[in-house]
Amino acid sequence: CEHIYSRGDQDGVRLEYETLFALGPLVGVGDPDMVLRGARLCDDLGIDTISAGGTIAFAMECVERGWLDEPWLRFGSGDAMLRAIEMIGRREGIGDLLAEGSRRAAEAIGHHSIAFAPQVKGLEMPGYEPRALQTMALGFAVGARGADHNRSGAYEVDFSEKVDRKHVTLDAVRYAIETEDKAALMDSLIVCKFLRGVFEDFYGEAAEMLRYVTGWDTTGDELRETARRIVHAKREFNLMAGWTVEEDTLPDRFLETPLQGDADAVLSREQLDDLVTEYHRQRGW
Repeated sequence: CEHIYSRGDQDGVRLEYETLFALGPLVGVGDPDMVLRGARLCDDLGIDTISAGGTIAFAMECVERGWLDEPWLRFGSGDAMLRAIEMIGRREGIGDLLAEGSRRAAEAIGHHSIAFAPQVKGLEMPGYEPRALQTMALGFAVGARGADHNRSGAYEVDFSEKVDRKHVTLDAVRYAIETEDKAALMDSLIVCKFLRGVFEDFYGEAAEMLRYVTGWDTTGDELRETARRIVHAKREFNLMAGWTVEEDTLPDRFLETPLQGDADAVLSREQLDDLVTEYHRQRGW
């Protein structure tokens, strides 16, 4: 999801949406040049921009609450963001803790700060609001590696006419499963996710592509079952690694606090639990 940023008489530069979200509004930084510098610094240090922004934003709130003694680390400060990224990359000072991500940082800080650590299963959340995109909320909660917008395309369902995105029912579960299965097969085929909208019959056309490349005589139904097996295999791996069903959830903040500016966007813990339970039932888990 790239965008072009024009810098006067200089050449334009490309900036990805998630990076803009995580190093911009999430940490209160409104200067595009600071966001670009942060993105470049993350690239140079080998740091994911979503996890960097989410973890730094979490730390900034902990400073505001008096739980971290880092008075320089304030929302809205581009310099503070850059300094934090540098410290994370070099594991210096507070950066040594933040390099572990917001979940482990919350465990170390205490004060039940895990309630607003923006992560699922230890992976920081991308720029989709789960209270207003409730099919995607389910996709985040049940994702094998956490809140991953590349392993579930459920937000496309939320923006369609198939569901009421702020008041989803159990009917949304099958759509979430469909997008998760489709993403799993696209990854295995090594097909760009941005092609997902060009297919009229994804599994049938995927089988045809596979025949052209490999000569394998497979069918769309076989690939649909393959996609399901991939998702099941990821779950089995998580179970062997100690995963429990209690991890299929979202941070408390999203389930206990209405969305500011949109009182209609409410997702309760009971609603999410019902969606997760139905998801497990339909998966046969």
